[in-house]
Amino acid sequence: MMHYPFQKKTLVIPIFLLLAIWSIFFIEVNGFGLQNCYGVIPRTFTGLKGILLSPLFHSGWRHIISNSFPLLFLSFLAFLLYDRLAYYVLFFGWIISGSILWLIGNPPFLDDYVGCHIGASSIVYMLAAFLFFSGLFRKEKGLMAVSLIIIFMYGSMIWGMIPENFLPQIIGSETNNPISWEGHFSGFITGLFFAYLFRRLGPQKKKAPWEQPNYYDPREEELWQRYLDSQTSQPYEIEAEEISSVVVDEHHSETSDDNKLSNS
Repeated sequence: MMHYPFQKKTLVIPIFLLLAIWSIFFIEVNGFGLQNCYGVIPRTFTGLKGILLSPLFHSGWRHIISNSFPLLFLSFLAFLLYDRLAYYVLFFGWIISGSILWLIGNPPFLDDYVGCHIGASSIVYMLAAFLFFSGLFRKEKGLMAVSLIIIFMYGSMIWGMIPENFLPQIIGSETNNPISWEGHFSGFITGLFFAYLFRRLGPQKKKAPWEQPNYYDPREEELWQRYLDSQTSQPYEIEAEEISSVVVDEHHSETSDDNKLSNS
């Protein structure tokens, strides 16, 4: 029987998410319906359904391929390292990031239109931010190593949170569909929020035994008591030596005085 270095259940949700987005994508490209906007349309009643559905829809092959591996890898890491906590992060993070996107998407001071925001990149950004900041907040060596991996593999994602209007020559969209920087930003701040909120839950930095609140070791207590006894007994020994030396000196002085009297 094959033994896995991790529990097989850590792959269930990541694979399910991957199958879900690809199944819906194949339904779209084969013309079996789903041609309407099922994404987030900011600040509209019809766009509320996108809070739940938008991560499942993608605009094309490049879009879904670019999201597939990060979604699989990051969700796997989340469930591997944080187990049950990852369920809360994924479920509530899905809803909160979508809600934030519904509120801030296509801000009037930047855009003169309201678009349909789709794609799992908001979940990808949420998981990346959660894994990265969780390692920093918990200060646990293994989790901090994961943080370094995240920043090494996905550090360039920071550019995806900046409006294309500000970076027209650095980040350019080769398609007619602009990048939803608002979705990326919503996912990022949601992941940061959950990393801070759950910083005392799940795996933690291991403390030394003596740092525990109810730590007690009888051997150390015995050694400490011996040290205290040695410190308290030492002054008395010194005083005893001083007293004996004083007595000897007084006796010597008296003898010398008697000799002087007899000589006189």
